[in-house]
Amino acid sequence: MQRILRGILNFFWRRAESDGKLQVQDNFKLKSVRGIVTHLCPDYGWINETIFFNPDMVCGNVPVNVGMSVIALVEEDETTHAVKTIKVKAMSDPIYGIEPSEFDKRLCIKCVTYATQDNIFISKETFFPMQLLSGGFLPFKGDLLLVEYSLKPGTSNITIHAVSLLNSQNMDEVCVTSINGRTGVVDDIIFFTLDSLQKPKDYTPGLYDIVNVVAVDSIQPNCSWRAVSMVPVEMCIDQAS
Repeated sequence: MQRILRGILNFFWRRAESDGKLQVQDNFKLKSVRGIVTHLCPDYGWINETIFFNPDMVCGNVPVNVGMSVIALVEEDETTHAVKTIKVKAMSDPIYGIEPSEFDKRLCIKCVTYATQDNIFISKETFFPMQLLSGGFLPFKGDLLLVEYSLKPGTSNITIHAVSLLNSQNMDEVCVTSINGRTGVVDDIIFFTLDSLQKPKDYTPGLYDIVNVVAVDSIQPNCSWRAVSMVPVEMCIDQAS
């Protein structure tokens, strides 16, 4: 009965979501939750018996199994405290039922809130130097990162040791479906901005261009991906010939 009620709650979750495209509201709080997959069906599952997810939320579409340790990024309604899963990252080492010491390194999923030339902020107070981020791309507000950190004994202060992309994916021969000034959308689901996009020097994306992109998990208006690099297919063909 509790599982049915949780399913109803998730179905009527009060968020702006159109055709499966993500849009986080101002009254929602993002938080990272570590746990274990406790129930699994072909098209959905539960983490810690309380957090619902479906296969599309799992990074890289990696199969998960009951008993597998995971980290989930969820939206929490600050009024009702109900949660909605955004992304699930499968972990290779077991964490469920083990309370790590204050000296152990931990992992969490964080969202970029602001980026300067030198630092990347994951909250108003917490930031780390750009050099810690692996992957060789320019971060942008909304990008999802996997952060390795530790807690200072006796405090809530954290030390960040390493940061990487939560997930990335090559998407070939997709179409630029929207242009709005210096921003646009590819394939209706991949946001891009010229302020943070690696591309050939003499190329500017145009409407209906066919392109190859590398995209990362990111929370953008009506999009759940952000293109970090883009190359027109015509230029790839010319270089190959």
